[in-house]
Amino acid sequence: MTQAAGQWARRIDPADVRELMTETNDGIIAVAGLALGLAGAEIGPFSAQLIVLISSVAGALSVFGVKLGEAMADREAHLAIAAEERRLMERSPDEEMTELADWFTGRGVSPQTARQVARELSAGDGLSAQLQLEYGIEQVTTRRSAWGAALRAGAAFLIGSLGPVLATLFVTSRWRTGYTLITAVLALTITSALLSALGRARFWSTTLRTLGIGLATLAGTFALGQLLA
Repeated sequence: MTQAAGQWARRIDPADVRELMTETNDGIIAVAGLALGLAGAEIGPFSAQLIVLISSVAGALSVFGVKLGEAMADREAHLAIAAEERRLMERSPDEEMTELADWFTGRGVSPQTARQVARELSAGDGLSAQLQLEYGIEQVTTRRSAWGAALRAGAAFLIGSLGPVLATLFVTSRWRTGYTLITAVLALTITSALLSALGRARFWSTTLRTLGIGLATLAGTFALGQLLA
């Protein structure tokens, strides 16, 4: 069981974990901050519950839309670059193979070895090699991956916002501020632990940084709400 869990963890891309935890933290801080701001402004319970619930859903939809637009823009750029590289490879394959060899030579590979590697890559999937080495594109973004990334981002925001939403919906007004703050701190600590375990980040530095930013934001929104009360 432990070995299987270790193999599963190694297959996870740390960059994907960091991105998802960022979206989750956004949901925690944004919605908890709004809830505390409403509490500071002494907004009535029903209005506060409605506003917080709507902000959670609207925030998730906004993150989904932004991520989808970003991923689709990446897809269009990748397709344009791939089409241009394909055209160049068909028009002047020797020049493109020389570019590959020069890329390896520039990183310390001997010219003879670099030429051999470039020849073998060009004989296989030369286009993928050109895209990865010249542009850093490991895989052209597909529609499926774009929608998947957008759905994951929106879901991460929504999951992060659940704690503040539940505190607003089910905790009495007298204790709502304290419970919202505690919920946010616990949630940010959990995301920091996940980030350190799967995203190759240091637990204490990540936790202290995340809590520092989160608490400063929550204190600011609560103070703003009191000023506007």
